[in-house]
Amino acid sequence: MKNIGEHKAVRVPKQARSIAKKQKIVATSYRLFSSKGYYRTNTAEIAKEAGISTGIVYSYYQDKKQILLDVVKYYISSLEKRFEPLLVSPVTPRSLPSLVRRFLKISAESQTENREAHNEFVALSLLEEDIHALFDDFEDSVIAKLCDSLKRGAFPQENLLEKVRLCYGIIEQASHFSVQRKIAKSELPVMDSLAEEAVVGILGK
Repeated sequence: MKNIGEHKAVRVPKQARSIAKKQKIVATSYRLFSSKGYYRTNTAEIAKEAGISTGIVYSYYQDKKQILLDVVKYYISSLEKRFEPLLVSPVTPRSLPSLVRRFLKISAESQTENREAHNEFVALSLLEEDIHALFDDFEDSVIAKLCDSLKRGAFPQENLLEKVRLCYGIIEQASHFSVQRKIAKSELPVMDSLAEEAVVGILGK
């Protein structure tokens, strides 16, 4: 006999049709969470929008929270694909300014193109520890790869990790201005220029 509250087993899709069905659940949930919000979306709505039964959804997921985790992983994987080309080659003092500009551009674009999703998932990360952990893991991965690229480019290694963390925060904050729309659009290039100057100065020491 099963204990009360014991989690039921869920299906792990192996066939192409099952994989596609689970991917559709994630894609539909991503759209609904972004437009309506996670807490204002229920599993029945997800099933209806995905064109499947609620029972099928629960055959792949124990609850809505599990769906959310996969949705955030899906969102983060899209960020990883955007940033990956910037993280594979050594960074030299000469190439650093260009790298910073590209980082600023991609970060701002990824947040503005998916503004609703970005705002929803960042807000959820403040409330849900496991969501926060996913974003922390992504940030740690990017920072580790940046440190490796800078080491291979012969940058000074003293306090390199701390410097990169600080620079990552500067770039993130500069990008947030594009999303938050709290400053005039004409100010954004100035903010980017100042962020670039700050990052180059910090990493060059």
